[in-house]
Amino acid sequence: MKPYRLSLFFCALSIILFNSTAFTKTNKNIIYIYQDEGVSPHALLQAMHTFQTILPPSYTVKTINAQGVIKNDWSRDAALFIMPGGADTPYTQKLNGAGNQQIKNFVQHGGSYLGLCAGAYYAASSIEFDKNGPLEVLGTRELAFFKGKTIGPVLSTYDYTTESSARAAKINLTLSNPKTATVYYNGGGYFEHADTFKNTSVLGYYANQQPAIITINDGQGHVVLSGVHFEYDPALLDSHNPFLVKLIPELQASNQQRLILLNEVLKQLHLNTSP
Repeated sequence: MKPYRLSLFFCALSIILFNSTAFTKTNKNIIYIYQDEGVSPHALLQAMHTFQTILPPSYTVKTINAQGVIKNDWSRDAALFIMPGGADTPYTQKLNGAGNQQIKNFVQHGGSYLGLCAGAYYAASSIEFDKNGPLEVLGTRELAFFKGKTIGPVLSTYDYTTESSARAAKINLTLSNPKTATVYYNGGGYFEHADTFKNTSVLGYYANQQPAIITINDGQGHVVLSGVHFEYDPALLDSHNPFLVKLIPELQASNQQRLILLNEVLKQLHLNTSP
C-alpha cells in the first residue's frame, strides 16, 4: 500500500474507532424499568418519578415488558435495568429461560441491575416468602445475582390488597454520612448471611441487624438489591390512606437522608449523577 493511502487508511480507522467508542459511551443512556404482569402500579409510578427526577437529562427512563427483554435489543443502549416491586412469581412465568438469560448477559458484560423489594427477591438464588403462611412462596430463582436466600417479609405480615403492611423502616447504613435513613417498607426481605458471600457488600441493615440493602459485583457488572423502597418519594404517597397517614411525616423527616442514600446507590450502579 502506498504511503499516502496507508496514512488515509489509518486516519479513517482512527475516526471509526473514535466514533465507535464515543457512540458506545454516549449510547448507554437508557434506564429500563420492567413493566409487565406482577409489577405494582404504584411501585412503577414511584420508580419512574424518582429516576426521571434524580438523574441528569442525559439519561432517558423507559419501560420494557417481558417480550422486550427477551428480544434483547434493549441491552445495546441500556445503562441500568430496574426490576421494581410487586409480586415476583409472575416475573418467573414471563422471564424464566430466555428473558433471565438476557438480563444475566447484560450484567455480566458491564450492565447494572437494581432490584427493589420483589425485584430483589427475584435476583436471589432462592426465596422464602411468608413461609407456612397463606401467601407462601418458596423456591429457586434463575438470576441468582445474590448467591444466598432472601427471606421475608421482615417487619410486618404482608397484605397485597391494602397498605396495612407498610412501615417507615429505619435502616442503619454503612455510609460515613448519614448513618441512618428512614424509608418506605412493604413486604421486603433480608439477604441471609449476605456479608459472608464473595463480591457482596452490605449497604444497609434493618434494626434487627439483618441485611436490607446489598451491592454485588457480577462479572463486569454491578447489582444493588434492596428489601426497602428507598426510591419512594413520600410526597407521592396518599395522605388520605389511613395506613399511611402516620408514616408520611416520618418519611418526610428523613427525606434528605433518603436522597443521599439514593445517590450512593446510583454510584454503586456506576451511573453518572452529575448534570
